[in-house]
Amino acid sequence: MSGTARPGDPDRETAAPDPDPDPAPAEPEGGEPACWLDRVCADCGAIQDTAPFARCARCGAPRE
Repeated sequence: MSGTARPGDPDRETAAPDPDPDPAPAEPEGGEPACWLDRVCADCGAIQDTAPFARCARCGAPRE
């Protein structure tokens, strides 16, 4: 059985565990605004496409 590595043999090559991969990159800042209150209709609660708005696109109520 020469040439066959056995557990415990000092000449046996052991694979080192893989190092930890690089950490994931940080999330970029930005995205949705924190507060959409200036886009919410006070009457029906619909969120408008633009701010400021004159009338609600859903119910037609004027902006308060």
